[in-house]
Amino acid sequence: MRGSKTREIIRSTSSMGELTVKEMHGVNAIGALRAEWQALFRASDAPPFLSWEWIAAWQQWLSRGRTPYLLCARDGSKLVGLLPLGVEELRPLGLPVIKARWLSLLGEGFGCADYLDVLALPEYAHEAPSAIFDHLARRVSFDILELDGMAADSPNLPLLARRFGEETGFQHRLKPRYVCPQVVLDGDWAAILRRSRRAGNFKRRLRQLRERDGFEYRVITRPAESGAAFERFLELHEACWIERGGSDATGHESLRSFHRDVVVRLAEAELSRFDELWVEGACRASIYGLDDGQRYCFYNSGYDPAWKNASPGLVLLGLSIEDAVKRGIRRYDFLRGTETYKFDWAGETRETVSVLVARRGLPARLLVAREQTQLAARAFAVAMLPHQAAELVRRWRRSRRRASL
Repeated sequence: MRGSKTREIIRSTSSMGELTVKEMHGVNAIGALRAEWQALFRASDAPPFLSWEWIAAWQQWLSRGRTPYLLCARDGSKLVGLLPLGVEELRPLGLPVIKARWLSLLGEGFGCADYLDVLALPEYAHEAPSAIFDHLARRVSFDILELDGMAADSPNLPLLARRFGEETGFQHRLKPRYVCPQVVLDGDWAAILRRSRRAGNFKRRLRQLRERDGFEYRVITRPAESGAAFERFLELHEACWIERGGSDATGHESLRSFHRDVVVRLAEAELSRFDELWVEGACRASIYGLDDGQRYCFYNSGYDPAWKNASPGLVLLGLSIEDAVKRGIRRYDFLRGTETYKFDWAGETRETVSVLVARRGLPARLLVAREQTQLAARAFAVAMLPHQAAELVRRWRRSRRRASL
């Protein structure tokens, strides 16, 4: 592993004063930037996936050999913006002669993080990303820059398009990625429940479960209790997915190790939360969430299949949303995925996109061509297969993705 090193690269003048963009390379760079990163995150309105805790755990367990490449925008000595990238060298044809340098966001891919972006102080929301993108275009050697998981409403997308879309030395491409259903918590619980599609069913199931022994709605946020809460969630979540070929979210030991690590880190930063429904002496449903006091991110859930007819998952979800209203949460975010149960509650959506910037040249052209060929082949295969066979292929691909880790 390479150690941390810092190198000043470029100065960019803005109305906020002179910003300096510096690079930090290597695995140790994340640890070296910890205190400043945490302070920057707390002062911003960024989602938990841009926290130091999430990215540090992701780099340790899921980076698959990518070397951290952090771009830090500073006003004097003060960190005002950060773009956490990883760098890797790829060989498009499998030959050592042709190498391509690929930059991508730390946290993307395995781990399912949404809304990745430049992390910046609100008062530097335009200047810091502009300086970082200018630095990337003028001073960084790369063939492909992939920013996957950015919010489609990110104010940084126009900055990227302006900097790279109009530059003759680059090709700039944006494509849709995921739909993230949202519940806007703009009223009292009774009004939000009335807007849902499951109001009557929720009330009935809640009443039935409350009549059973040991009914309890529990919340776990303390670090000392988070590890055990994750294990309960894991058992319930995997039980739900066993008939569908296993879960992509927890289906490999490296993913489980990542979550066992990150839930404790997040709890110490007061960012994690488990909602649980207990009945008759055991946890029957669990929601694994991330909570920053303004938005609640529903990361994943699980329930006891033996209790399916009692709808413990529906009841717990309603209780979780009700509690978010009481805590003053503004938005209940289901993150990526268009499952029906999410739209039983959600009235809005937020989308994510992928930005691909390719430097004009043979290595980048070969990488882009390979990616397009693979995507076209998969789409064709699924389109030609009957539904049942396509589902078998999806299960096989899910198993292969887990094995690839």
